[in-house]
Amino acid sequence: MKTRPRISLCMIAKNEEALIAGCLRSVRGVAHEVIVVDTGSTDRTVAIAEAEGARVVHFRWCDDFAKARNAGVELATGTHILILDADERLAPNMGESLLEAARSPQLLLGCLPLYNAKEVDADPAEVMSGAKQLGALAFVPRLFKNLPEMRFSRRVHETLTDGFNQLHARGLGATATVGAALIHYGDAPSHRTKLERDQRNTRLLRLCLEDDPGDGEIAGHLVVQLIKDGAHDEARAVGERHFSPFVERNASRPAGHFAGNMVRIGYALGLLQTEAGDHTQALATITDALRFTPEQHPNLSYVQGLAQTGLGDLAGAQRSFEKVLAADGRHFAQPVLPSITNELSRLKISGLHLARGDYDSARAALPQAEGPWSFARSLLAAEIEVEAGSPELAMAILAPFVDLDGLAPDWYVLVHRALTALGDDTGNLLGIASNASPGAWLERRRAVIPA
Repeated sequence: MKTRPRISLCMIAKNEEALIAGCLRSVRGVAHEVIVVDTGSTDRTVAIAEAEGARVVHFRWCDDFAKARNAGVELATGTHILILDADERLAPNMGESLLEAARSPQLLLGCLPLYNAKEVDADPAEVMSGAKQLGALAFVPRLFKNLPEMRFSRRVHETLTDGFNQLHARGLGATATVGAALIHYGDAPSHRTKLERDQRNTRLLRLCLEDDPGDGEIAGHLVVQLIKDGAHDEARAVGERHFSPFVERNASRPAGHFAGNMVRIGYALGLLQTEAGDHTQALATITDALRFTPEQHPNLSYVQGLAQTGLGDLAGAQRSFEKVLAADGRHFAQPVLPSITNELSRLKISGLHLARGDYDSARAALPQAEGPWSFARSLLAAEIEVEAGSPELAMAILAPFVDLDGLAPDWYVLVHRALTALGDDTGNLLGIASNASPGAWLERRRAVIPA
């Protein structure tokens, strides 16, 4: 028999006067109580929350999101708890789906689809349609039974994993997707830059790893952030230091416990390794990560294909990239890297055909001309024609980009090769390409400067 649910909304907030009212209004009629844990606001956040009917709890910030979250959860009286941040909204007409999920006696932890908005004033329908969506859809654990074991841990990227695993192993519930969409406005570029969240989170991630060096999920977050910051050497060192202990932790986990998520640290570390030419090590990283990833995440398969390409296993690489293409349109708990389930994998497969000398298949595998990677597509199309003995076609493809700012060094090399085949003067094209940084090349194979 389904129980009648009562949902308690619990959130933490600081200086969110611009967004908190919209969040609280989005759950009106759905949440029977709202608890806001304020961590030191100096604006009108507290007054607005109270005016919207929330119970406000004041919490002294201590560099620990889990402790702040738990301060609110401990006060909740509902059968279920919904976690939202002030920069999020429950999408319109989603309340009944949320309540229906809470009526299930088997639901211990519910994962809701979260859409990131490009603009802070974007209409939810436009975000969900993709017109004003930023990045890929993700599923986030936000609805859970109000049980004593279900408490958060970790300073940042706080998690309910410990309590969930204990209860799940005892047969007291499971996780499930919930068809109640959330809209997240906090990653809109104008808002995120102002809040300087990346700098704060990097510091907390380092503290988390001091607390628990075996937490590979947190290590994965830090590796990705360091890559964004351009600190690739440190990112690889962090990844390799924490990856093996994380594998060992997953391998020795108790019966009935889910493995920690290895997707983020797996693909990020594997990408760093294969970019450095350490393809064997990258393949070993991806293989270990896939052992504990039942969904065979496309991020891992994509990096697996890169490593196999580097090792000369062209058939294996093509199978990996085809797995990635087969995941197009599917949604995963860990967001899929941009374009890999379409343009990027098609470019890689076309390049594999080119490496075999199968020019017709290489042409056929090219993605559509329009798209985020259309310039890379044009370079590969020109490379195919150069290799196939049609340099005049290659020049016709390359010439329109001559006035483009910041051309990749690949362009200069391909123009040099086409002009050389046509018997024309090439100028200092190779000199320009040879001075480019290693990271500027779109395809490393083109970085071998022709004589």
